Amino acid sequence: MDGFVERREVTEVLHQRSGPRVIAPVLERGWSMGEASPEGMSWKWSPVAGPTWRRGILPSELDAPAQRLLDTGSTLPSDVEPTLALVRALVETARTAGAAHLDVLLREVDRRTLVANAEHVRENAQRYAVLEVKAFHDTGAGVAELWRCAAWPDGAKLRAALPELEALVEGMVRELRDTSPIFPCPRGVLPVVFPPGAASGCFFHEVCGHPLEGDVVARGGSYLARRLGQAVAGEHVTVSDDPTDGHGALGFTWDDEGHAAQPVKLLSEGRVDAPLLDARSAVALGRTPNGHGRRVSYRHPPLPRMAHTRVEPHAGHLDALMADIPHGLLVQHLLPRQMDLLSGDFSFYIVEAREIRDGRPGRRVGPGILRGNGLDALAAIDAVGADAKNLFATRGCRKLDHGPLPVSFGQPTVRFRGLLVGPGQ
Repeated sequence: MDGFVERREVTEVLHQRSGPRVIAPVLERGWSMGEASPEGMSWKWSPVAGPTWRRGILPSELDAPAQRLLDTGSTLPSDVEPTLALVRALVETARTAGAAHLDVLLREVDRRTLVANAEHVRENAQRYAVLEVKAFHDTGAGVAELWRCAAWPDGAKLRAALPELEALVEGMVRELRDTSPIFPCPRGVLPVVFPPGAASGCFFHEVCGHPLEGDVVARGGSYLARRLGQAVAGEHVTVSDDPTDGHGALGFTWDDEGHAAQPVKLLSEGRVDAPLLDARSAVALGRTPNGHGRRVSYRHPPLPRMAHTRVEPHAGHLDALMADIPHGLLVQHLLPRQMDLLSGDFSFYIVEAREIRDGRPGRRVGPGILRGNGLDALAAIDAVGADAKNLFATRGCRKLDHGPLPVSFGQPTVRFRGLLVGPGQ
């Protein structure tokens, strides 16, 4: 029998056109129990609504740690004024720089869990603060926007980074002003460059990560799993998923089944290497769990999920890898549109991009569509830089009906010889 206890506390502050808004704090406490049967694992769960833990749900020796976890007092600051002051400072910075408006989302999360099964008893604690900003600029022919996000181990460290954040917002507004108006996205097969730490990092999350999650591999639904051990890219391409990283904010020591979180190479020097496993998919594939069993909450069973998916640095930097491109596309922000895990066919919305002209970033273009096949695209990566940066996905990653989980990306400059792009909504 598998037991899981969770306590999650969330605070959130928003700023939109209507002004600042403090969202009521959320505190969730609950448990779930899983029991194996010939038909598979069955789960039952329940919130803990009362002031105390009801003994007898878990084995008696676990009552004390469950009680201690669930009875933890509020861990997040109740005074929101320092957070509101930071938000107001960023909004004023954007206004002074000439932005039409700045949207801000600031969320702080404290999550504590207890896992208990026949193999082990584990307690885990995660805390992080995330910030999302979106700047709007009136071009005279419409409104252009840019989005950026970042994460910290807690709200105090986020607030201490105010000068850095003001510089970020000022830079966003300046870029919007200097690259307006937006021109139509070019059409055709063009050299494409992803800059370090950009939201184009979701490309590898979709094209390499999801196809190598253990449940997808076990049911034969992965275009990459059919090529385990085979080369699909150059030796300069290594892609990992490392739950212990999370750039100081999102990393974890144990997964939600109590297994040690481990870095896993999805592609190792161009070869398809290993899947991401929870306990169930590990059994199905005759392997050992590698710390990727994650739950959205106590209401959901664990699934093999990504955490921090990164392209490992190689050599060079953005300016050098763009220098010999006469005409291409610098893609800074993608959103998933369609990913066929069985065939590898994909398409992404191009949300933010700039033309490359004579080796330098040029005018801003968009919106557009990037499409192709995973095997062709991976084989087309002809350079990977050493200038890696990280990015947090504020809205998280969704899978099946389990809702979003916090994930992050790590990416240096990545250059493709050619990908198909074109205008689109």
